[in-house]
Parts: sequence; structure tokens; C-alpha cells
Amino acid sequence: MYRLLIVDDEPYTVDGLYELLGESDLGELDLFKAYSPDEALGWLNRVKIDIVLSDIRMPGMDGLQLQRLIKSRWPRCKTIFLTGINEVASIQQAQRDGSIDYILKTEGDEPIIRSVQAAIKALDQELMSDHFLRRAEIRVREALPVLRSEWLRRLLKYGAADAKLSSARLKELDCPLDAETPVLPALARIDRWPEQASLSDRSLLMYGVENMICEYFGTLTVQPVVVDESYVMLLFQPGKTETDAEGDGWERTLRFVQGTLEEVQSTCTRLLKLPLSVACSRGPVGWEEVADIYSGLRNMLVLGIGSGENMLLSDGAGDSCPDTPERLEGARIARLRERLTVVLESGSGEEMLAVIGEWFGGTQDYVLYLEAYYTVATELIRQFNRWGWPEAGQSDIRPERLMDVRSHVSRDAAVEYLRRAGLRLLTVRQSEQDERTDRIVRKVNRMIRERIGGDLSLTAIAESVYLNPSYLSVLYKQTTGRNISETIAAARLDKARELLSLRR
Repeated sequence: MYRLLIVDDEPYTVDGLYELLGESDLGELDLFKAYSPDEALGWLNRVKIDIVLSDIRMPGMDGLQLQRLIKSRWPRCKTIFLTGINEVASIQQAQRDGSIDYILKTEGDEPIIRSVQAAIKALDQELMSDHFLRRAEIRVREALPVLRSEWLRRLLKYGAADAKLSSARLKELDCPLDAETPVLPALARIDRWPEQASLSDRSLLMYGVENMICEYFGTLTVQPVVVDESYVMLLFQPGKTETDAEGDGWERTLRFVQGTLEEVQSTCTRLLKLPLSVACSRGPVGWEEVADIYSGLRNMLVLGIGSGENMLLSDGAGDSCPDTPERLEGARIARLRERLTVVLESGSGEEMLAVIGEWFGGTQDYVLYLEAYYTVATELIRQFNRWGWPEAGQSDIRPERLMDVRSHVSRDAAVEYLRRAGLRLLTVRQSEQDERTDRIVRKVNRMIRERIGGDLSLTAIAESVYLNPSYLSVLYKQTTGRNISETIAAARLDKARELLSLRR
């Protein structure tokens, strides 16, 4: 959908062109009228305009001056000049300033329609042009480090399956790691920041640590993942030239990583004045295990040994063993807790049931089962408080029963109750959403009836309901099955019939 502004100081010309373009077969065009350059500037400051059909000779500001202001606000806007005077100098200046056509008012309607069609075609072509695609590719490349970091953080939090790990995905993100090769995980933590270090200072120091790691491990394939302002996850694979002819490639890699991490730690302490603790996996793991290993390594660093600073640990050190079934189960529940919040807020019933099924499918320990049950119940109560509880008598989903695991005759019955509560919550949420949508549609219809002789441009209607014009157009069509323009046309016909009946 494009927006077209008609500008002329002669009202009958503006109204005639508005009617002509409104009745023509030009697709979705949102039309605007301006009876002076100042009024046109008001529209240009208010909404994005794609095409301007303007007179040249107007009092106060001529069309050529207006065109330059248009270009300063909306550079891609196409200007078509319509004038009653055939002046070579004006035509040349208009073309130099970037107008796409210059039409005499005496030429009739067909050239105007063709010129607007040409403007629409030019806008369409620009969207698909190599210029825009090249710019998009450049921006994607510039954004790759951020996209890669976000994806890797998701992998650490939710696991390889949720992150949809594949060789194609790693290549797309320009990640040096191989999706078919195991990785050696290690987690580094800045134990303590200098007292005077600001947030920007911390970011710079973390960037320095990250670069130092890449420098020290240049012979390996390494991908650092800055998890937050204190933690950096390191994923190692043997270097491209590393061979495993003797079957000890990973052993050499592990020895090199552990020895070099000592150097990294020492350098951080000596040069950057940062105490650094590192926990490293005892060996390579499959990608599907990375999230659990990350959680275990982080737990190990949090629990600590000795002073809790400048630690060099291997998973399994001391009494803290991150890969015990209980600890892995706790890490899994922590990840699922976040996923449950996301799916409840997104309104996906199938995903919600899948998360609950995954949550309780692997829970064998009774204490962990209780943690899982009450975590889900608490999140459901939080969401019900947000969207509203079912009315009394309409459902057995109540807060007191959600918070009483003993009210269910069996574990399966308790899990089924949570599933039903989740589905009920999504129904309540959808009802509230539908009601808000219906209120917007009713307000739009009322505005059309009340302003049938006034400004019924899509932008004016959208502003009255505080929505983007394009989104309102889509929402209205999805809800009612017809376009807003069709509703306006029908309302005008009804009004015309009403006026004719009064004259009889």
C-alpha cells in the first residue's frame, strides 16, 4: 500500500483528482488532499508519503520549492507535476530535482493514471533493486556478530535442538565451528571488577579478554560467547590442521586448552588487573550436551573452591559435580521455566503442552517433581492475574487448587490439571485479545458513519485508534473479511440513498 498526496490551490482540481484516483484500478492507494503547500507540509510531517501529485504555480510556495522539501523528508517519494502552463524552464528544473513526470492539465485523465502507475512501478522496482539488496547484505554482514552472539546464547540457554543447530546455520552466522564435530566447553568468569569501573569500562575490558582468548588459542578453532558482563563461554574444536592419526587429537587439544587457560588467567591478572576463574569440561561433548554442561560449569564457579577467585577447575572438581542427574535436572527445569513464560505470552497452545510434557517427562525425583509442579503453577497464577481468572462456576481452575499438589489423586492427574489450566489461560487471553480487536473495529465503523463527509483517509482513521495505518488495514481485513475502503464506499452509498429518500 502506498500513500499519494494531491496538492493544488484550486479545490475543484484537488477534489476531482481525488475522485478520479479513488475510482481507478490502481490497487491499494491511501489518498490525501492538500489545498495549499502549507497543508501539504502538514501531511508530510505527519505521515510517510510515497507519491505527490502537485501543481507548480501556487501562492506562497511553488511546486518546485515544495519538491525540494519533500525530498528532504522522504527521499524515495515520487513527484508528479500537473500544471496548466507549459514552461520549458520549469520542466527542466523539475526533472533536475528528481520529478518523474510533468503533465499539462489539458492532457486529460489518462496521462495522470499512467503516470501514477509508473510511480507505483518505480517504487516496487526500488524495493527489489540490487541497490537495496546490496545494502541489506552489507547490513546483515555488519549485524552478524550480534546475531551470532544472540543465537549462541540461546543455544546455551535452551539447547541445540531449540536453537536448530545445523551446518547451514553455523555457516549463515559465519561461526567457525563444525556442527558435526564435538566441542570442548570452558567457562571463564571475571571474579571482581575494579571499583571505579563504569559499565562502559567493563564492556571494554570484557572485549579485551575476548580478544586475548582468540589470540592465545589461534591454533585451535574457538568461538567465545559473552553470556553477560561477567561470564564468557568458550567452545573449542581442534584446529583445521590438527590430525588424529594416533587417536589422541582431542587429548592434545584438551592439554593445550588447559595449559593455555593458565596463561590467559595470568595475563588477565597481571595486565588487566582482573581476577579470572575458569572451569573446563573434562573432555569433548556433543552439541546436544552443551547447554547442560554450561549450566553445570556455571554452578561450579558460583559454589567455588578456596577463596573463590582465580580458580582453575575441571568439571567434577571437589564436591561439585555438574553432570550428576540431579544437577542436570535442575538446569533443565531452569531453562524450561523461561520457555514456559515465552509460550504462555505468545499464545501457542501446542508449544505450551509440549513444554509441560518435556518438563515432567524426565522428572523422576519427587523433590524435583514438586519444584517443577509449583514452578508451573506459580507462572500460571502470574499469567491469570495478568489476563483475568475464569468466572466462578465456569471452570475448576482456581489459585488455591493450583497451589495444592496434594489435591490431585496422582502425578498424572496433577500434570493434566496444569495442562488444562494452561489451555484455559490461553482461552482467556484470546478472548481478551478478540474483545480489544472488536472494540477497535467498532470504533472504526462508528468513525466512518460519523465522518462520512469528512477526512476518511486510512491515516486519519488509524490515528483515531492509535495504530499504524498498514497494520490497521490488515487487521480490519482479517477481522471483517473486507477492506476499510469497501466499508467506506458502502457507507457513502447508504448515505446517498438516505439523502435521496429525504428528497422524495
